[in-house]
Amino acid sequence: MMNFKRLILNLLLGGLLGVSLVACNNDSSNHPNDTLRVDVGAEAPSLDPTKSEDVNSSRIMYDLFAGLVDFNQKNEIIPGLAQSWEISPDGKTYTFHLRDNLKFSDGSQLSAKDVVYSWRRLVDPRIASSYNFLLSGVENGQDIIDGKQAIDKLGVYAADEQTVVVKLIMPDSAFLDKVAMPNLFVIPQAAIEKYAAQWTDPGKMVTSGAYVLKEHVVNGYILADKNPNYYAESSVSIAHIKYLPYVDLNASVAAYKTGDLDMTFQMLPVDQYTQLKKTYQDQVHTVQQEAIGYYEFNMQDPILGKNLKLRQALSMAVDRTALTNDVLQDGKSPLYSVVTPTINGGKYADLAYKWSTWSAQQRITEAKKLYAQAGYGPNHPYKVTIMYNTNEMYKKISIALAAMWKDTLGVQVEVQNQDWKTFLQTRHKGAYQIARGGWFADYNNVTTYTLLYQCGNPQNDTHWCDMDYNKLLSKGDAEQNPTLQQQDYFAALQRAQDAYIAIPLFQFSFNRMVKPYVQGYEIEQNYLDHVQSKWLKLDSSK
Repeated sequence: MMNFKRLILNLLLGGLLGVSLVACNNDSSNHPNDTLRVDVGAEAPSLDPTKSEDVNSSRIMYDLFAGLVDFNQKNEIIPGLAQSWEISPDGKTYTFHLRDNLKFSDGSQLSAKDVVYSWRRLVDPRIASSYNFLLSGVENGQDIIDGKQAIDKLGVYAADEQTVVVKLIMPDSAFLDKVAMPNLFVIPQAAIEKYAAQWTDPGKMVTSGAYVLKEHVVNGYILADKNPNYYAESSVSIAHIKYLPYVDLNASVAAYKTGDLDMTFQMLPVDQYTQLKKTYQDQVHTVQQEAIGYYEFNMQDPILGKNLKLRQALSMAVDRTALTNDVLQDGKSPLYSVVTPTINGGKYADLAYKWSTWSAQQRITEAKKLYAQAGYGPNHPYKVTIMYNTNEMYKKISIALAAMWKDTLGVQVEVQNQDWKTFLQTRHKGAYQIARGGWFADYNNVTTYTLLYQCGNPQNDTHWCDMDYNKLLSKGDAEQNPTLQQQDYFAALQRAQDAYIAIPLFQFSFNRMVKPYVQGYEIEQNYLDHVQSKWLKLDSSK
């Protein structure tokens, strides 16, 4: 077998060995003292919290809107719009008490009725939010999502102007973490009803968070100003936030170097990481993240979806250690499971493929055997297309996978890329064979991952449907004994893993460049990598 390091080097220098690439459509002198300029990785597909589904949009949502609860930089739940709450002894009723004199950015009153409106909109089947599942555990939530009941039957009520009562079907230990997510932030009914789809435009958007939208140049920038009516306005230091959608990782780093960017957002270019760390030292931060990187199979594909041994062979032929150490070289760690070994304090660390401890030669020998049993070989190679969103890191990963499959199995691979918004639609529609996937945990509970493999869940882009998996999840959700609940979730995830519906590749670490004058960012303890600009300050003396 060809030396892998040399193979990857040849590929990244342009020697693609039959793999075809197809494109589908230190200086701080010029930083303004009152504006934080941050990279958000791509044009946000939506600025509507109900419809938001990606990390690019979420970075902006956390600044523009607020929810009943908030979180600190340790990812701990703290009061938000609600100053306090109580949970009933049976764990199924949450009563939230709003702060006094809450207002939207236009000065209008923000009351419990606005919370009810916002949550009802999330489950409205006419909206079809891909995050409506967050409220499926609220009374009548799933029936409303399925169109079986009216949205006013949702178990969320305004007991009075400052009290919100939520009724759950069963206890949910992760419920407050879900309430802290952007999709459950409070949005303005009056503006939405007045402007319809245009309510997110500058001059029309009304917000509930620390900032308000000022300007939006599509694929250019988004500018937000401090919200004078935010309940904690006095604690917000930075007057303006400018979000820049750098798709090109190299362009993002170049902007940082010239002083036109104060914080990066995306992963640093893999071929620059070592030198950047050496040159910028304390400005480069690398933190293990609660997130998984994988490539998913379209289980509706007439070949891939029906050929388990082919999927097994493709997964086993990937050298994850070489991928993380030789291709990426940025702190990511190999992953052999459908969840991270760190979620829930490591309770699911034993969920890993048995061949994860095999030698490379053992693994490749078995992969070749499975490939032959699947009906493929030198005289009949499998042909497949890998799809990824336009991004240098995912380009390198896709090329590396193609090289491994060609070198070990003889698979013929075409690699295609799409812009972020189109790519999301492609995955949701199932218009692909193998696609880049990734999931950044919303909270430190294994249920943040289980939804990815759940039949009917909007985030299940593999389109795999196994009712036994769903039954085990439901059983676990209803289980009050933590040990038994863990056993149910473990059994469910084992089914998904054994079905080889995706190729787990690595657990993310995120790396970020932050200028010395950006103060207040406690990055090393923020394993979820959820960032709010209101935490930060600009110190012109540095």
